[in-house]
Amino acid sequence: MKKLLFVMAVLLAASGLFAAEAKYSKELANELLKSTDDSLYPKIFKSVMSMKTIRPGRKALSYTYLIHSKGTDKALMEITAPARDKGKKILMTGDNLWMYVPAVSRPVRLSKKDSFMGSSFSNEDLMNSTMADDYEPVIKDNKGDLYLLELTAKRADVAYAKIEIWVNRALMVPTEASYYGMSGKLMKRMIFDKVGEMAGLKRPLHMKMEDVLEKGAYTEVDFISMEELKSLPDYKFDQTQMAK
Repeated sequence: MKKLLFVMAVLLAASGLFAAEAKYSKELANELLKSTDDSLYPKIFKSVMSMKTIRPGRKALSYTYLIHSKGTDKALMEITAPARDKGKKILMTGDNLWMYVPAVSRPVRLSKKDSFMGSSFSNEDLMNSTMADDYEPVIKDNKGDLYLLELTAKRADVAYAKIEIWVNRALMVPTEASYYGMSGKLMKRMIFDKVGEMAGLKRPLHMKMEDVLEKGAYTEVDFISMEELKSLPDYKFDQTQMAK
C-alpha cells in the first residue's frame, strides 16, 4: 500500500511539472531567445565599448575598445585607451583567437578558456556565436513580463552546460543570467540594465559579469556607441592584416 501511494505521489508531481511546462509554447521560448540575441548585437556592426574589472587585492583594469563584428564568427577588437595599450588587437574568427601587440612582430594565439584581458569574462564568453545556435530553450517560469528561460547546451564544446536567463518580454531584452559549468556548478552571473535605444533597437547598454568562483570579482561593460552596418570586408578579419 505504501509503495502504491509513493508511486501515485511521484506521478502526480510529474504531471504537475509537465502541466507547468505545457502552458509555455516552444515557439514563445524560441522567440524570447532570438529577441535576446538580437538585443545584444546587430549582425554586422561597429561599436565603442568600455570595460572595467575589479578583482580583490589587484589594481582595477580599465580599457576602451573599438569593435568591428560580422556575423557570428568574425570580430576585431582594438584597444583605444589607455595609451600604454593603444593599438593592441584581439581577432576572433570561428574558433580561433589571436592577439596582436605592436611591439611583437606577429599575432599570438589565445586560448578560449583564458580570461579576456584579466576580466571576469573568458575569451570564449566574447566569441560571437548566438545563444540560439548553441542552446535549446525552455520556459521555466514567469513573473509578469519577466520570463525565465533555461538554456541547455546542444553540444559539449560550448562554454556552459546550462544558462538560466530572465527576459523582459515587453522590452524583449535580457535582465539577468546565471551560467553553469559541466559539473552543474554556478560559475558566473550577469546583470543587464540601463536599457536604451542604440543601432535601431532597445538594448541593455550596461552589463555586469560577476565571477561566483572569485568572491568580489566583477567586470562592468558599457556600450558608448553602436552602429549597424550593411557590410564589412572579410580582409578586416584576416590574421595576416592585424599589424595594419
